[in-house]
Amino acid sequence: MRRTAVALALLLPLGGCGLYGNLFGTVPQRLPETPEERECHEEARRSPSVTALNRQRLPGNSVNDDRLNREERVLLARAFRDCLRTRGLALPGGVEVEQPR
Repeated sequence: MRRTAVALALLLPLGGCGLYGNLFGTVPQRLPETPEERECHEEARRSPSVTALNRQRLPGNSVNDDRLNREERVLLARAFRDCLRTRGLALPGGVEVEQPR
C-alpha cells in the first residue's frame, strides 16, 4: 500500500507535463507553408519598407534594436498580406491579424 502511494505521488506531477496530452485541449497545428506563401515571405523580406527600416539599425544599441524589431514584424506581416492579396490568395489564420506589442 505504501509503495503504491509513493509511486502515485511520484507519477502524479507528470500528468500535466504533456506526456498524456495538453490539459486544456489540443494545440492547433499550423498547416505547412504553400510555395506561394514561401514566395510571399521572401518578397516581404525584400520589400522596400523593410530594407529602409534595416538601414536604421545601430549595432550594439539594444533600445534601437527592440524598436526596430517590433516595427519589422509589423512591416513583414503587412507586406506578406499584401503579397497574398495581390495574388488572389486567402490570408492564413483567423479574422484579425495579431498585433505585436
